[in-house]
Amino acid sequence: MNTLELVNINLKFNNKEILKNFSLTINSKDKILISANSGKGKSTLLKLLLGFEVQDSGKYLIDGKAIKEYSFFEVRKIFSYVDQDVSLRKIKSRDYIEEISKFNGNNLTSSIDTELCKYFEFDLSLLDKNIQKLSGGERARLAIIIAIMLKRPFYLLDEVTAALDSNLKSKVVSYFNNCEEGVIVISHDDIWMKDTNFRKVSL
Repeated sequence: MNTLELVNINLKFNNKEILKNFSLTINSKDKILISANSGKGKSTLLKLLLGFEVQDSGKYLIDGKAIKEYSFFEVRKIFSYVDQDVSLRKIKSRDYIEEISKFNGNNLTSSIDTELCKYFEFDLSLLDKNIQKLSGGERARLAIIIAIMLKRPFYLLDEVTAALDSNLKSKVVSYFNNCEEGVIVISHDDIWMKDTNFRKVSL
């Protein structure tokens, strides 16, 4: 996958306008920061890219083809998505990774990448701990590591640094700044805003 295109997208919920004539082209390796006030459609935009939401009008194209020409399964394989609530199963971290590795189409081994754990300061002993007993920052880093391990063309990151300290925020931003994949970020953290490699897009 090389290009995602949103062309004159309009979307309303309960007569409330969420997106109006919104257009955006996202090429492979692009780094984009989505900015808007709360409730202005940032998370909805990511859900639209994932195929969870459907626009009222306008076009969503993937490599020039309308999204309706792809199966839901094909669309999901394009993205590694980390949401702001870090919604992970209530099982041990190690078992969760093994479970994901068995899903059809996932390019993931059942063993966690120890180099990524080291980089993001995720203690390997946490793999034997129930995910729900991890701190918010630990869950966020686990989700980020899994997202990277999936090796998909685009990352969708929704407030992934909110629970991290300044040192870890810098590591996360640096990693995604220098990765080969496309990155679309929602964040209120200034560290993303100050990064000149990320193109700022307002809703």
